[in-house]
Amino acid sequence: MSSDQRYAHGVLGKWAVVGHGFNIASIVCSALVIIAVIARAIHCRSILKRTTFRLSAWMAVCDIIYSVCQICTFNNAFMTGLPEINLRVIHWLMSASVLTVAFLSGCIGIDLMLAVVSHSTRIANRIRPWYEVASFFLGFVITHPFLYLYKSVQWAEVAQIFHIYAKPAYYKMTSWLTMWGWLFSICTFLFLIMCATVLKMHRELMGKTSYIARSKDAEGFTPYEHTPMSKERQRYIRSVCIRILAYPLIPIITQIWVLAANMTSEAPMWLYVMANIVPALQGVLNFLAFTANPAWDQYRNKLIKKYQVMRQGRSASASAATSNENDSGFSRLVEEGTMCNSPSASSLQFNVEKC
Repeated sequence: MSSDQRYAHGVLGKWAVVGHGFNIASIVCSALVIIAVIARAIHCRSILKRTTFRLSAWMAVCDIIYSVCQICTFNNAFMTGLPEINLRVIHWLMSASVLTVAFLSGCIGIDLMLAVVSHSTRIANRIRPWYEVASFFLGFVITHPFLYLYKSVQWAEVAQIFHIYAKPAYYKMTSWLTMWGWLFSICTFLFLIMCATVLKMHRELMGKTSYIARSKDAEGFTPYEHTPMSKERQRYIRSVCIRILAYPLIPIITQIWVLAANMTSEAPMWLYVMANIVPALQGVLNFLAFTANPAWDQYRNKLIKKYQVMRQGRSASASAATSNENDSGFSRLVEEGTMCNSPSASSLQFNVEKC
């Protein structure tokens, strides 16, 4: 076997082909997310008020940038023929896109912390319009020193990595300051927020939460009526919360392998493969979280209703319509943040419409 054949994909070998497939799948999934967000926004612009729905499209943009760049890195013949400035740009785009996705996920974590854990919805409403601008600015500015740092940058065919000509201590310090330190901090923050949200949800739904409805009395006032929350409504809240938590989980799943590899002096082969292959799934995971987004619940209910009409006929159609109206009404109350505790317990406001 010739050296060209032996190192066509570097030490990754056939795993590079798997990486190609993951990246192509991520590009396709990310494109579908962007198209769906644009189409839905044209039909109903208010949907963009939902933080996770809106940020999904920007995550998809970053996933496409990363996947296109990584497809290039899996081709040694292509990478070895590039000048140094092109290598620096590819490395920068990959690092910036990963860090931007992490910042966007961190914004969802901040939204959960403010709207669910601490109930500081006013602060959340003020900073939500700045999530995308801040994430892209920080992601691309923090990583941009790679364009001019270090003495030289070349492509190492066998290891299939960017070979940095710099003192090891200097490279380690600068790489953690411009990439890995930020990524580690964001993943740690997201993990803590996920734990806090789950604990908050579990504690508040242990028999203390009430469903609040409004009705007019004889004098025209609209007092609150407290009724015990049903098991069905509790399951719905848990379902919405878990689906929202899927977004902060994405960077943890995809980047923990890269962080672990950069924390070791010499990564084992299995960790090296995982660090190169798993991040390529970012676009696919974002697509799965997007399809489960609570913003699509109304459409899912309509599909279920049509299916029930087809299966059961007119009599079941009326029953399904009534059930669907009840679910939709409850969903709107949850989305508008009218789900809270009885007066003796702390407030629980799930602003799903904007989370």
